[in-house]
Amino acid sequence: MKIQYMREFIAFDEYGNFSKTAQSMYITQPALSRHIAEMEKELGVKLLERNKHSVSFTEAGLKVYKQLRKIIQVYDNMTHELSEYQNGVTGRLKLGMLYYTIHQDYGAIMPRFTEKYPNVEIKRFSFQPQEGFKALMEEKVDICVIPRTNYPGSEILQYCDIVQSGMDVMMSVKHPLAAKKVLTLEDLKKEVCIQLRDDPISNQAYNEALAVCGFTPGSAILTDNIDTVPFLLQKTNAIYIKAKGFSVSGFENEITMRDILEPNLRVTKSYAYRADNTNPLVPLFMDMVKSK
Repeated sequence: MKIQYMREFIAFDEYGNFSKTAQSMYITQPALSRHIAEMEKELGVKLLERNKHSVSFTEAGLKVYKQLRKIIQVYDNMTHELSEYQNGVTGRLKLGMLYYTIHQDYGAIMPRFTEKYPNVEIKRFSFQPQEGFKALMEEKVDICVIPRTNYPGSEILQYCDIVQSGMDVMMSVKHPLAAKKVLTLEDLKKEVCIQLRDDPISNQAYNEALAVCGFTPGSAILTDNIDTVPFLLQKTNAIYIKAKGFSVSGFENEITMRDILEPNLRVTKSYAYRADNTNPLVPLFMDMVKSK
């Protein structure tokens, strides 16, 4: 059965009669009638009920229609992929990555993308969230993984969410709260919280998530970056409230983490890109992300 015959048959669903369907497919009405007759002969069933003004699918015709739509979709996808391969999609795609979740964020998508577009050059940059946000603003990267937040300037960004995670608390093993298996926000009301001086993006994302649950951190201590947090936790007995999914290695005997028991407490991590980015590789990458 010819692909063109399949497309003609599918078009009946939109146009409803031989005249309009033939016109839409740029063929004559007698030719269309002949093609449908050949399909009915090949399949051994009647496909259409005809009257003076319209046609409709028979019960068998409706089953054939549904299956042919799937076949055409597979066929079109195949020819599109072959066209991209033959035309050799090229260019450079600059990706920003959070250094502590690179595999989580890109481990599955990168092999698929490089297999489909082997001639595309991938440039990788490792960032803290604030650095990644700045790189997006300055157009130094095309796509970057960052927390979704309403930080000033974020209105020009488009997001595709990767994961929504809960939050936990990092603290010294000697902290009184370490004796509990899980914590509530009520437990944290009087605690001194650490925030990162070089990462206001994460600070805001965490504070926005906490605010949804009616919680505002009390007094805060600023430290330079995530790597200094374990030392400050031990020195001050403060706590660090963060998204689940990462930790600071090398302090397993000194630092512990406890989940916060609050179902509405969620931080969203996303692929972000500028809405005005004109790199044609960006929509190709994002389409693959959305199809996983």
